[in-house]
Amino acid sequence: MISAPADGGQVINYSDRFNVLGMTGSVAPNIKKAVTALGGSTAGPPTVNEVNNVAPVASVPADPGAGDYGVPYAQQKGPTKYAPMQKVPPTKITAKKVTPLNPTSAWTVAKTWLPKPTVISTVTEPNTFSVRSRANTAAPQSNPTGDMQKFLARWKD
Repeated sequence: MISAPADGGQVINYSDRFNVLGMTGSVAPNIKKAVTALGGSTAGPPTVNEVNNVAPVASVPADPGAGDYGVPYAQQKGPTKYAPMQKVPPTKITAKKVTPLNPTSAWTVAKTWLPKPTVISTVTEPNTFSVRSRANTAAPQSNPTGDMQKFLARWKD
């Protein structure tokens, strides 16, 4: 389990190892070697606490109802980051200036080769709204006749 506290960093808690009985098949040699090296221990890896190893980030409160998408982007760690969906505007737009959901990320121009990226993918939240529509039941209008037909005929070639 990965926990991301509001002040930045992350804590990774590992579970103990477990067995699954009744499975058949083959296991890759490197996996067999790694399991043998454990010496029968079922204890999981030690907890990794990286909270104190991260520079403070401008704190934006997490939205507990939004799950992974509620954690501010800059405070997320790991190979996958989660981006919230922009809010749906009301029926009438009155804002003159767009306010970003999260603060912008710090950046600098690279002057040497960059390290291998740590973020593999960004998942954007699915649409948070639904659209309802209905059929127009009004009867169609008839074709123009008389003067309108003469008026429209001016552009015939």
